[in-house]
Amino acid sequence: MPPSKFFRLAILSALVGLTFTQHLNAGLGLLCGLIFALTLGNPFRNFTQKWAGLILKMSVIGLGFGLDLQTLWANTQDGIWLTISTIVFALLAGLLLGRLLSVDGKLSMLISTGTSICGGSAIAAMSPTIGARQEQTVISISIVFILNGIALYVYPVLGHFFNLSQQQFGLWAALGIHDTSSVVGAASLYGEEALKIATTTKLARALWIIPMVLGASAYMNRGQDQKGRARINIPYFILLFVLASGITTFVPVAAKVTPDLVHLAKIGLVLSLLFMGAGFTR
Repeated sequence: MPPSKFFRLAILSALVGLTFTQHLNAGLGLLCGLIFALTLGNPFRNFTQKWAGLILKMSVIGLGFGLDLQTLWANTQDGIWLTISTIVFALLAGLLLGRLLSVDGKLSMLISTGTSICGGSAIAAMSPTIGARQEQTVISISIVFILNGIALYVYPVLGHFFNLSQQQFGLWAALGIHDTSSVVGAASLYGEEALKIATTTKLARALWIIPMVLGASAYMNRGQDQKGRARINIPYFILLFVLASGITTFVPVAAKVTPDLVHLAKIGLVLSLLFMGAGFTR
């Protein structure tokens, strides 16, 4: 007999409480969510899935209060050409492998986009643009989710093994891990400086969703009526992240509350990963 809904609510509530008392870090948050979903089952899956994305975006915005615009600009400039080159390489390599392995063209495009830019967000933006079927979208997001989960645990271990500096690890995590949640999660496990660099570089990378979707729409639907196809989900939370950084830079009185906002943002990141893990199914 499966456990009651009340019992599962109590367990999930306890896990949420552990995030607020900071007994869970990013890696443990995701792991606990996965264990909860795969062993007890999550009767609140729609709720946790909906709030996971919203809390993540709010947390990223909150992290912006910990960066001034000068630092933000410097971090973005340092990695811009490396960002462009890795996106182009990952996309072309993915599409080439897809063709060599005879993978469906739209599925190949979704996986390549997700791994080259920003995981599930890029896939969600690309899917309606190229007219992908629901199962193609689900497969792509599941693959990227598994890769992100692995990277969240493996990257910090490898970073320490290779004795990477905070700056090196932050840049590597931002360019090598797909989804924003796992990028920020892995960097937060490595250090404060790595977190700042990873966050800014990752958000700059995410902006490439826009030209990517436009280019893919022209390529995949060439010669067809594209009316209603090209729909781009612009990640507006990135602009709010920059706005938060601007407040930190130009509003001195904000310094009284910005440390608390950054603290809440880090808790929110762990909570979003807990909910993401809880949204998984067998």
